[in-house]
Amino acid sequence: MGKTIVNYIERIKNIGNPPLQITFIMIDETFHIVDEEHLDSHQTLQQSLHILEHFILQPAEQQQFLQMIINKTDDSMKVRYKRQDQSPICVQIQSVPILLEKQYYLIILTPLDSNTSGLFTATTNDIIILETSFENKIQKICTEMESLHDVVMTFTYTKEESVPLITSRSFQDFETSMITEEERNQHLQMQGEGLKDLALHQLTKYFAQQNGYDGSYFLPIYTKEQEAIGYFLIYMNAERTIEMLDGRFQEKLTQIVQLLDKISMYEQQIEALKTTDHVVNLPSYDEFVQQLKRFKQQGKIGVVKIIKAGEFSNVVGLYGRPAGEELLRQLWQRLSKESASEDSLIARFTSSALIMFTPIDFQTLLHQQTKLSDDVKDSFFIFDQQVHITLKVGIAPFDANTTVHDVVRFAEYALAKARQIHGAHTEFYTSRYDDILGREMMLLNHLKSAIQNKEITAYFQPKYAVYNGKIASVEALARWISPEFGFVSPVEFIALAENAGLIKDLELHILETVFTWQQQRQYDGKRIVPVAVNVSPDHFYHPHFIQNLKHLLTKYYADPKYVIIEVTENMGLFDFERANEIINKLQTLGIVTSIDDFGVGYSSLSYLQKFSFNELKIDRSFIMKIDELATQKIVKAIIDIAHTLEMDVIAEGVETKEQLEILKAIRCDGIQGYYYSKPLPIDQASKLIDVEREKSK
Repeated sequence: MGKTIVNYIERIKNIGNPPLQITFIMIDETFHIVDEEHLDSHQTLQQSLHILEHFILQPAEQQQFLQMIINKTDDSMKVRYKRQDQSPICVQIQSVPILLEKQYYLIILTPLDSNTSGLFTATTNDIIILETSFENKIQKICTEMESLHDVVMTFTYTKEESVPLITSRSFQDFETSMITEEERNQHLQMQGEGLKDLALHQLTKYFAQQNGYDGSYFLPIYTKEQEAIGYFLIYMNAERTIEMLDGRFQEKLTQIVQLLDKISMYEQQIEALKTTDHVVNLPSYDEFVQQLKRFKQQGKIGVVKIIKAGEFSNVVGLYGRPAGEELLRQLWQRLSKESASEDSLIARFTSSALIMFTPIDFQTLLHQQTKLSDDVKDSFFIFDQQVHITLKVGIAPFDANTTVHDVVRFAEYALAKARQIHGAHTEFYTSRYDDILGREMMLLNHLKSAIQNKEITAYFQPKYAVYNGKIASVEALARWISPEFGFVSPVEFIALAENAGLIKDLELHILETVFTWQQQRQYDGKRIVPVAVNVSPDHFYHPHFIQNLKHLLTKYYADPKYVIIEVTENMGLFDFERANEIINKLQTLGIVTSIDDFGVGYSSLSYLQKFSFNELKIDRSFIMKIDELATQKIVKAIIDIAHTLEMDVIAEGVETKEQLEILKAIRCDGIQGYYYSKPLPIDQASKLIDVEREKSK
């Protein structure tokens, strides 16, 4: 070795008081030893060229050791290192890369204190965290003890009825014998000498003796309440006294096993909690899935239903969480009574839904359109209160062609469709949904890039004033013309954008398109008309909604009076205080606010009472039946109330002259629909506005 290396080694050797005893081994890139200095001048390394032959390493440890050297890290390892004719000792190894005429590595071996209990304790955390079961943890402990001491070990777990024998990896190829009734009785007494001679231990005892471990030590382990957990049998060289026999070390080992036993007990309790929902006292979803897998192996067929009470959140809001649990409990009881088959399963799916397996052919069920019986759907009594529930049900087939994962996914998809229908509804998952799901996935994969690449743009549909038949404003409607899919319905992609968390980006893009158009028309000296943009609940309640809107107004020098923000009446304006705050901020900015699709929800009149909108748009479902006298009276009442509250009224979906005349007669302010114009590309809408202006001159 060069002089620099010698000096480096000498400086290290002088560290500490007394100085460290260190072995240095220099190896080349092939892991062969080229020079060595020994821990003990009277002992020499085994005469071998390859460094791995000097260490007792498991395969994973070998890989770690070699990677530590190759990667030139500052890591260290604690391993066993063997010398000629001596027992292995524990050392800490480090690697220092050295470049002389070629690359070498200096391996520094520092002997650890002969008291290795600290080293063993340091590995305990890894054992607790990484190993998956009590048996694996104990096996790892035995293996670790063997790596620190010249012994082999077994542990017998007497708390189990079968009294399993847990061995270290030294015994991994052994097949242990079953315990007899007589031996089980002996274990109850935990008498050491007698237990060592049981047939259960004969094979391991013979193996130990064949490998020079002719002595043995019995170490019983008890809980703090003096209940027997089990015992270690430690096979050792009878001529040697080892640290493991020290009382302090045995106490530490006992504490570790006590901890592992408690962890095992807690894990069993957690597993029990996983398989049973103790609030409603029915099987958990995990247990349902496991049973369904067993049915799958047995070749059983049937259907999976997911049942949700549509008013569950209202019940919880009115009466508290215990009322929701009581509702689920009563629903479970009724479903159990309805299902006569012993193979039927009912479990809790979510906090507000149940999942059920029924052994009935799906096609038969589909053709019969059999749904839940009236007994199940009758009103419930929750804490002496009568509660009427609309049940939403999604049903999917369970057969040889469907995995457990997929049948639950299909039933959940059907439930989502059922929840889109007003009132109680049962939806069946059929093959047509496969195509729908596939298309949704493809669209979803392209949606984000479509927004970024401006494939999605705005179309304008004019809104006409009734009194003069001229364009009063337009509504910006998102339209997606995809190079891959062609025209994509907004019904499809807007729902996907909402579910994927992309709706805010989409609506900001539409707003920016609107402001760009208005700015260009201002530069060109053309007429600017107000543009309405519909805003989703997620975007409306977003903390940066107002801030982003103000930023766009400033960026495009836009006049707020030409902006109309539409919120849907059934969008869930449940947070009245927060919603009113946002609406007031919009109006303070000078932005017009409009309530869209008015009349389809359950809280229409309360919305008029609580919010000060500037505009109200009557849903098209009323306009379709405007020729009916009863509908006319309802629409006229809405218009009169809105006018009293100083709101303009727009009728959506006007398609005929007869509808227009009736709306004129009952003093509707504006008209939107195909009678005047369908949604148009921006350039066509611009021409329409320009032509109208020219005619009026």
